[in-house]
Amino acid sequence: MQKSVAINVVAVRAFGAPMLVALGHFVIACGSLTLARWSNGLAAIWLPNAVLLAYLLLTPRGRWSLPVVGVILSGTFANSLGGAPLPLAFAFGLSNGIEPLLIAWLLQADRRPLNLERIGDLSRFVPALLVACLGSAVYASTISTFFYAADFREFWISWLSSSFLGLAIFTPLLLIGAKQWRAPRLTGRDWQGALAVLALVAGCGAIGFFQTRWPLFFVMLPPVLIATFRLRAIGAAASVLLLAVMGTAAVVGGFGVEAIGSVSERLVLLQLFLAVAILTALPVAALLSQRDRFAETLAAHEAQLASIVDAVSDVIFHTDAEGRWTYLNPAWEQLTGYAVEESIGHPVMDQVVEEDRDELRERMRGLTSGLFETLRHQFRFLHDSGDHRWGEVQARRLTDTDGRMTGAAGIIVDISDRLAVAALAEDARQRAERDAEAALLLAATDELTGVASRRAFLTVLDHQLTDGDVLAVALFDIDHFKQVNDRHGHAVGDEVLRRIAEIAESCIRDRDLVGRLGGEEFAVLMPRASLEQAVAVGERLRRACEEAEHRPGLRVTVSLGVAAADAGSDAASLLREADAALYRAKFEGRNCLRLAA
Repeated sequence: MQKSVAINVVAVRAFGAPMLVALGHFVIACGSLTLARWSNGLAAIWLPNAVLLAYLLLTPRGRWSLPVVGVILSGTFANSLGGAPLPLAFAFGLSNGIEPLLIAWLLQADRRPLNLERIGDLSRFVPALLVACLGSAVYASTISTFFYAADFREFWISWLSSSFLGLAIFTPLLLIGAKQWRAPRLTGRDWQGALAVLALVAGCGAIGFFQTRWPLFFVMLPPVLIATFRLRAIGAAASVLLLAVMGTAAVVGGFGVEAIGSVSERLVLLQLFLAVAILTALPVAALLSQRDRFAETLAAHEAQLASIVDAVSDVIFHTDAEGRWTYLNPAWEQLTGYAVEESIGHPVMDQVVEEDRDELRERMRGLTSGLFETLRHQFRFLHDSGDHRWGEVQARRLTDTDGRMTGAAGIIVDISDRLAVAALAEDARQRAERDAEAALLLAATDELTGVASRRAFLTVLDHQLTDGDVLAVALFDIDHFKQVNDRHGHAVGDEVLRRIAEIAESCIRDRDLVGRLGGEEFAVLMPRASLEQAVAVGERLRRACEEAEHRPGLRVTVSLGVAAADAGSDAASLLREADAALYRAKFEGRNCLRLAA
């Protein structure tokens, strides 16, 4: 059953769609030929070829042959019913199939899908129409002239203009309509607005085409542009098509200003008007669609940027030239306790502690006057709770094209914790005559092991490197620590971590510092230690860990990586070197020490 359904679906795709294209072409061709017969054999606009062209542009090349053959046959039959001799009917039918095929081939030469709502694709579409229509017009006119004594010039102009207009007007309508059918973008209200705009076009068309006193073609262009602005390309094509139908009906019915000339002259004038209208409206629609896409992209980027800014923990701000807040991200509420809405429009100084205002105001005057372009300053700001905290502002002067200051933008970082750590370190040095490493260790220790926390360890390391002292760092972690947790439980794992920390502190020198960087990873900072001394400390620590028994039958080992600082070292690079050495120790069997390369 499923197989037969699949076969039926394939059959419909292979034969059903081409048959519908040929049938649609035939019906529209018969209607166009009937209108042409009523207007002395001349057609203002030839619509049926657009059906085939739209289908070809929406279909892979492998499925082009059947609809082209179907249109050639339907065109032959329609022209034959319209009174053309069979050879001429076949020649015209052949042109009906070849012309859209040539256009589709030109437009899909680079295998890119065509989107007439893009100005680049539209600029390829119009020349392709001209090339194909010029060729088909020469072909049809030559045959009509040599075999049926038609006037070459008149026939060529009629064929070229009607064919080009039909393709230029109806193809965009079909392509965009197919896109709307697959993925509807217009709501019910949009459709109501579209009908209202097309009613306006029809009303102005009635004034321009059916009254007999004045030539008022120009009154129809504003509603076409209104439809274009409202509905983009589909509005442009639909409004011009509506005017084409109304104009043709007016010419065939003998309406309009008689002084303009004969029926053929009126048709030429109508064709010129339609050409100007569609060639004006479609580029405007493409530019508007391009602007819409740009606006959507910009809105998406703005939303993405807003989400990033809202997630930043530091305050991001913007002020005007008078020093009033014009933008604050949500971090402001976390930092100060004041709502963003309450603070916007208020002076910056309102949240600054009174004792710090004069100095900050003086720095801001330098920024305002152009003495310097950036500002970096520490100050105390008031919290909604009545307490105050330390902040560091980093601001940049903003100017207009004339160099006048329009405001400032930057960030405010809460540095209270950083200053508190520094204060604790200074206090510890004053009270206990110990180095900053020990003071930071006392101020911030790891809760589980009692050694220095990661933050304290890195702070002391930065301080030592800044002073330019000779030092070495050893990174070590417990081998197969996950198996300890898995076999004995996390409580035993915590005991092992505490015991390893005790062993490490018992193996280091008096001035050394042990820190826990996270998990089972530890570090030892060894000020004024040569590489040989660092290796000795590391080996002593490794052996002690190897010999220690934590519980009956439970022993663990550690692997170490040692690196020594040089003149250009910073904390990050030094730890990377030690970590690389630790990785080699793990790779080369664990329970060993390796030096940084």
